[in-house]
Amino acid sequence: MASSSSSSYSPLAGSYSQPNYTTYDVFLSFRGEDTRYSFTDHLYSALVRSGLRAFRDDNEIDRGQELKPEIEKAIIESRASIVVLSENYANSRWCLEELVLILKQRRNFNHFVLPVFYHVDPSDVRNQRRSFIIEGSKWTEENVNRWKAALTEVSNLTGMVLSGPETDLIAKIVDKIDYKLDLRLLSTPARQTGIETRAEVINSWLQNVQPGANALTVFGMGGSGKTTLAQYIYNSNKQNFESSSFIEDIGKHCKQPYGLIGLQKQLLGDVLGGRNVMISSVSEGTRKIEHALKTKRVFIVLDDIDDQDQLSNLLGTKEFHTQSKIIITTRLLDIHGWFRSIPRRCQMYELELLNDEESLELLSWHAFGLETPMEGFTELAVQLAQYCGGNPLALKVLGSSLYVRDEDPWTRNSRMEIWRSRMNSLNSLKGELDSKIQGVLQKSFDSLPYTSEKELFLHIACFFVGKYKYDIVTILEDDLYARSGIMTLVNRCLLTLEPPNGKLVMHQLIQDMGRKIVSEESKDPAKRSRIWDDDESYRLLRKGYGSKTIEGLSLNMLTDEQRLRSEI
Repeated sequence: MASSSSSSYSPLAGSYSQPNYTTYDVFLSFRGEDTRYSFTDHLYSALVRSGLRAFRDDNEIDRGQELKPEIEKAIIESRASIVVLSENYANSRWCLEELVLILKQRRNFNHFVLPVFYHVDPSDVRNQRRSFIIEGSKWTEENVNRWKAALTEVSNLTGMVLSGPETDLIAKIVDKIDYKLDLRLLSTPARQTGIETRAEVINSWLQNVQPGANALTVFGMGGSGKTTLAQYIYNSNKQNFESSSFIEDIGKHCKQPYGLIGLQKQLLGDVLGGRNVMISSVSEGTRKIEHALKTKRVFIVLDDIDDQDQLSNLLGTKEFHTQSKIIITTRLLDIHGWFRSIPRRCQMYELELLNDEESLELLSWHAFGLETPMEGFTELAVQLAQYCGGNPLALKVLGSSLYVRDEDPWTRNSRMEIWRSRMNSLNSLKGELDSKIQGVLQKSFDSLPYTSEKELFLHIACFFVGKYKYDIVTILEDDLYARSGIMTLVNRCLLTLEPPNGKLVMHQLIQDMGRKIVSEESKDPAKRSRIWDDDESYRLLRKGYGSKTIEGLSLNMLTDEQRLRSEI
């Protein structure tokens, strides 16, 4: 609010520089004699109730303090301003000076400004008519010109006009501020090792306004950090678009009744500025989304897409604003093929797993609360980091499960034994894997559309990692259609083919996930479908055990001969 004081202090003198933080979410600029104990008072209370940090001069400044420097400081340290343009607003020099500074913050520092036309006509503000006429005889020509320009500028911003109950207008103002400031930023992990380097390429793509692909797919194995990277990118760039939306865990939600309609409502509400949208069917939702995306420059993240229908139902098949950007996260390598039937181009980005140095840092942070391993744990930490193969989820989960406090030597020594025990369990070839890691990785396995592809994956995980595609196709084509099945596993990020001869390479965690699926078939190895451990295979064959459930068994014959010699 602005006082009617005739002090010569000008907030444009620049006493304060832009801070690196914000003290307030929103600054209220208003004429006290018009609205202090009515509209503005109710608006302030509504903002506070919604959790917003609001500033108004009679609430934040102690009596006896110099008024104007405190108001200037409050404007500079606020993320947004609400300018309540009432009948006598332009009669106050300090209201006008507040407005000049508020608009300067908007131009220079992405300060959001919402004009509210309270019982005044926006055209009167724009053209300085009626109560918004500024008498030139009272002020210097320079001040008059600045104030007139400010009134014209604020009147041309998208604002709100009182028409109907004041309570309805106040609710809309609060919703608008909440949406624009977007205080509900996505929660991200406290430790984001390596994320800045991986974000550089995507940030560059987002900032490119030249015609080209306006969709980008981030793909990779489960637990590789796709969602975390997308959240980081979203929080960093959403303010550069008219509106934005982050739709998380789409594959999971679409399995729920009316889940897809719920996601469409969320997307439309975000794109349209928080407005509640009624949708009665998926096709109606798609049509409304297509219409909304035509005119707005939006930033949308679709997280964990695993089906082409999900993509078309959430984005439609029509063209949208050329400067909009869409990021998709998925475990599917071949998602770019889905865009052939949609008039958009898609760029592919494979998320790189953490390197050795990054892996050790992330593991150490969760295991010790430090960037490097605690003294005495380095060798074990390096082994565990190597086992995780750069997968951030595994590093976080296993590191946290082995957290070590720097306390008495007995505790540290016992912890080292626990670490050794955990490494032995992971290297036992018996399918040991943390249940949380297992659950994330197994989503890719469960999503395989055909039983033959699941069986092929389990065969490869148990017996054929490191073998050549030609040999696998020769052995398994007739029973499991290995030629097409291998390509499906590659497209699901469950398998890679190493050039030039097509050697089958599988991440250690994915292989362990597959073996754990088999191990959980029965505690008795003879009742499982596959046996890959030499000792178990030898005992079964030596004792003549077997069953109709066993589909495959591997045995190192050289090791077998050594066992026989030792028994003789």
